[in-house]
Amino acid sequence: MLPSKAIRVLTNATPVTLMVYSTLFVLTGSIPLVYVASLIAGVEYTKFLFAISVVLPLILTPAVTKLLIRLANNLAFVQEKLHREIENNRQKDLIMFEQARFILMGEMLANISHQWKQPLNTINLALLSMKLQESGLENRDKNFTIIEENVNYLASTIDDFMSFFDKRTHSEIKPLHEVIREVHSVIDAHLENKNIELEMVMDESFSRVKIASSITQVLLNLINNAKDALEGAEDKKIYIHFAPTDSGVEIECCDNGKGIDTKIAEKIFEPYFTTKDKTQGTGIGLYMSREIVHKVFNGTINIDIKNEFSSYKTCFNIFLPYSKNCILEGETDDT
Repeated sequence: MLPSKAIRVLTNATPVTLMVYSTLFVLTGSIPLVYVASLIAGVEYTKFLFAISVVLPLILTPAVTKLLIRLANNLAFVQEKLHREIENNRQKDLIMFEQARFILMGEMLANISHQWKQPLNTINLALLSMKLQESGLENRDKNFTIIEENVNYLASTIDDFMSFFDKRTHSEIKPLHEVIREVHSVIDAHLENKNIELEMVMDESFSRVKIASSITQVLLNLINNAKDALEGAEDKKIYIHFAPTDSGVEIECCDNGKGIDTKIAEKIFEPYFTTKDKTQGTGIGLYMSREIVHKVFNGTINIDIKNEFSSYKTCFNIFLPYSKNCILEGETDDT
């Protein structure tokens, strides 16, 4: 091995210095090497062989060293450029992820008005009833109970919204049934206002599944995508089926909307691709859903376009293998 001092000298040396050092090194080794080779081969060591052992290193070594230096510089340039591109793509994904969350946030905040309308009306009626009643302790207690239940419901709804938009909770592992409850809490009122029926079905073993909360954004993106596809339909239905298997969790999300043209099906996961008017869609919801499925869960997501005789026209199939972000608890963990 070279001494550390020699390594520092070579590291900080200029290209010319490197060519000189390498030429001297090769030249020093080539003369005895040729001499030993001639003895082994039984060939007389002549002036010609000596000249060859001197001239060839002087001619070839600088050229080869210069070529290696140029290749090393090009490699360093390519590596630096590659690192920049990777960082740029990472930043781009982060920006798109935040953009997708903000867009979804706007849609979810609009749901609050639908979510709160009924309980607020109930509270107002209870307060009005208490105001009009001059006596009746039993009725007053009943109205207090109604108010308390609805206030708790409003507080729970806000907690669900805050949980969904808090970055810190996206890596939190939750029971699958808790994730499904949050999705219902966030989206149900808005879907009911549009006369859309949302049915989420779980197989028996779902109670043993715990999953990262980021799957909530995937589900809400798929539901919002289905909701838009149901515009103009008479019987509006969204069906989501969760099926834990031995190797992972399968999720199927279907709707009976107008369907998707097979010619554009392969493009729907591309960023900024949308079939809707630019004022209505950005085309990043499905892209971010795929990114979450791939990068967070190491899973797969694809689209399945059904035939005209099927009850549902479009389905998204997701597979999440068991990992640190998707856990199937053992029998001994059941409570």
